[in-house]
Amino acid sequence: MTDVVFIGPSLPADEVDRLLPHAVVLPPVAHGDLLRLDVAPGDRVLIIDGFFLQHPPVRHREILDLLDRGVTVAGAASMGALRGAELWPFGMRGVGEVFQLYRDGVVTGDDEVAVVHGPAEEGHRTLSEPLVNIRIALRRAVAAGVLTEAEAAMLLDIGRELPFRRRSYRALERTAPPEAAAVADRFLTWRRRHPWDAKGADARLLLSMAADNAPELCPAHAGDEPIDNLHTRFLDTWRSRFAGKPVGGHWVSDREAAAVLMLLHPESPAWHRRGVLAGLAEVDIADPTVEERAREVARGRGLTGTGPSGWDWLTDRERDLDDHEAVLRVLVRAFGTTPYRSLALWMVASPLRTPALLAAARQVVATAASLNETLVPRTTGHRRPGGRLHFRTEVIDRCFAELWGCTADGLEAAAWDRGFVSLAAFRYAAEPLVAYVKAFGAPPLPAVTERVQEEPLAGSAARVG
Repeated sequence: MTDVVFIGPSLPADEVDRLLPHAVVLPPVAHGDLLRLDVAPGDRVLIIDGFFLQHPPVRHREILDLLDRGVTVAGAASMGALRGAELWPFGMRGVGEVFQLYRDGVVTGDDEVAVVHGPAEEGHRTLSEPLVNIRIALRRAVAAGVLTEAEAAMLLDIGRELPFRRRSYRALERTAPPEAAAVADRFLTWRRRHPWDAKGADARLLLSMAADNAPELCPAHAGDEPIDNLHTRFLDTWRSRFAGKPVGGHWVSDREAAAVLMLLHPESPAWHRRGVLAGLAEVDIADPTVEERAREVARGRGLTGTGPSGWDWLTDRERDLDDHEAVLRVLVRAFGTTPYRSLALWMVASPLRTPALLAAARQVVATAASLNETLVPRTTGHRRPGGRLHFRTEVIDRCFAELWGCTADGLEAAAWDRGFVSLAAFRYAAEPLVAYVKAFGAPPLPAVTERVQEEPLAGSAARVG
């Protein structure tokens, strides 16, 4: 059994090592991190801290995906408590006082667990006080007879008005109006003698329960709400963007491997065509009648290769094609193309998704990444859709036109026939591979000689995008 712990400002990493030895300790969780995990039924993912602002937060569907796969997911203290309160009906396990406050609706704002913290190099040192800690300290002061319920509510309102970046016990004292100054002083004097870190306590409780194999930390089961409609296009594309494998010191995503197969495998256009037509006709990709079956579907829906709708997917030179071929090209391009951001591995024709081909594609991505880092002038910052790492548009187009044996005017149609919805989508996928192609030419990807077992894609489906 593997334990994975996402931790940040709530607890020092060395305390995780003490409470749950041999756990894999990772920084606060963000969108995509769960999809990168190599976990299986019986493993446990413990979410304590997560990013809110610096990175997109972990999505609910990412957690549901782990639960659906039989992985135990439990949370406490911060992001873990928040997501646990939202997903406990479906089998995510929540632990601690902060979780209970969210689950019971006492706390509803995610800002109550938000804090400002230092970088990872400084151990995510906390630089502000979470409101939920102040709330729980006030409740303890009421239980100790130090404050009345009304006084605690007044101080909580003062803390709530502070931006989460400025929240602290000292700020609570400084911003208290004159009529509340004595109450704040009484509370803070008591609190200095009775400090309590609720988030830290909940984090320790979760780790201790995991170390003791507490039965409460169990996978989702029949007593939980069923997880329906999980495997959407969103999850598929997230998985292709974030899931992958390490190769040569680089993390190679499934999306990058898919792009290599679509762009650089010489059989890609033929298999892509068959795959799209087979999906439309609802037959096997190896069916020898796939083209005629797809034409029957087109005829039944009144689709033709002529007229304005068909011409959108045909070049000027292709408008003299016979209707049979024109219809097939329009079907492949209209139903089988995608923007780069929606590209998923399941969109690659199944005969190209063999373990050997995927391993070769990932090696191409890793080699290309090394070339881009060492031989090509580097740029800074994140590359946005439509942006460039190194190469101008005309360089990308010329490189792939030569590789594919087409003219510049025919590049868009060639990109369509490999599954890209536009030249912009093609260029975004192709640009990281230009240095590789210039250095080595077309990679020696294995030929598709027969249909062999493809690499399994969890939650994928054979469907047309």
